[in-house]
Amino acid sequence: MKYGILTHIGFSKKGGKERRIISIGDVFECLAIRNIYKAMSIDEIDLLTCYPYELGEYKGEYCVLPINVYALNIEYSYRVLPVFLGLALGGGYKLSEKNINLLRRFSPVGCRDERTMRMLLENGIDAYLQGCLVATFPKRPQLETQQKVFFVNPEKGIKDYIPKELFDNYEFVSHDYYMTDEELFKDGLYKLGEEFIEKYKNEARLVVTSKYHSAIICLALGIPVIMIIENNYFKYSWIEKYIPIYEPKDYPNIDWNPKAVCIPDEEKELMLKIAKEKMESTYKKYHDICTLSEIRERIDVAQFDDIFYGNYAIEYVKKNWKKDINIDYAFWGATDTSRKLNAFIAQNYPGAQLKKVFDWSVRAEVEYKEGIFIPEPLDNISSEANKDLFIFVTGNSASEAAIDLFQKLKKNEEDYFLCRRQVLTEGEVLE
Repeated sequence: MKYGILTHIGFSKKGGKERRIISIGDVFECLAIRNIYKAMSIDEIDLLTCYPYELGEYKGEYCVLPINVYALNIEYSYRVLPVFLGLALGGGYKLSEKNINLLRRFSPVGCRDERTMRMLLENGIDAYLQGCLVATFPKRPQLETQQKVFFVNPEKGIKDYIPKELFDNYEFVSHDYYMTDEELFKDGLYKLGEEFIEKYKNEARLVVTSKYHSAIICLALGIPVIMIIENNYFKYSWIEKYIPIYEPKDYPNIDWNPKAVCIPDEEKELMLKIAKEKMESTYKKYHDICTLSEIRERIDVAQFDDIFYGNYAIEYVKKNWKKDINIDYAFWGATDTSRKLNAFIAQNYPGAQLKKVFDWSVRAEVEYKEGIFIPEPLDNISSEANKDLFIFVTGNSASEAAIDLFQKLKKNEEDYFLCRRQVLTEGEVLE
């Protein structure tokens, strides 16, 4: 079993040729997880690289995978053990029963926003407000080169409010790139994000931005930041604990000379401690059982059949029934064998009709080619109305009881078939 790292969430798989907009902030997320692995003394070359929209088909080694993005709508292979460190659910998101079960299994769930946390708690899922792990980057040193104002995807409406002196030394940059993932990966996934963070660290005296991760990295590094967005929605709720969030109605009151705010070291250390402990505890909890299971599993097998006692029955039908036979039959046992045998008969003997299904205990609806049947109690087999039915006994364990009942009913052996194991006896060997 190994640890894994989720690649940039904008691409379905490595090698894609389509250009699309990617946000460098998502690469910051990958870098934050990589930093945690460094703190755990796990070498990057030992990490499994996982691609978000391939996780449902993942067949590699069992993998403990930290999740710090909106990634609940992704299917997870049973070989992926997600550690939810910063989950965010979009507006109108409805938790399915499958998702609730997954989150309960791997709780407590770290959430990137308070709304997501409350939604999980209301569904009986242990959750806590983590915020974004990009906030754990260490504070930058003070340098003489930090004199530039960066405008990072600023809202257009602030144009007439910006003081002229901010344009003495400035640069407009974007967190959004239009590229293929081949271009993103050509120099390594992290290079572009690392270069961006170094640019902030070494040059910025102020950042004016509408981008979530731009504000977070500033709060981590200790860079004065002005956060301006079109509307202050749930995603930003925890950021407002540290800096104001300016919407259009607030533009006249923007503080263009804000003080640097840095997320306190003790908060960063607590975030890192929790993330590290959750990842390590998941690994420890599942390592031995996954190692053993992995040795025994046959992942090349796509589907495993249920037990089937009907092969001898099929041979019996082929030998004894004509293609145009008209016969009414019944099953003793609402089993998978009965459904498969029914499908064979329906396809090859159109005049044969399933009329009844009997079972010890099953009373739930069962679907066959002829329609929906509700299994009747076994006592009903004795009814006069059912005496002419040919009966397939579809469970090996029911065979002896069936023989006893059919003898009492004086039912001929030509009127039923026992779907049971045919075992070689010593007497047959000695014949």
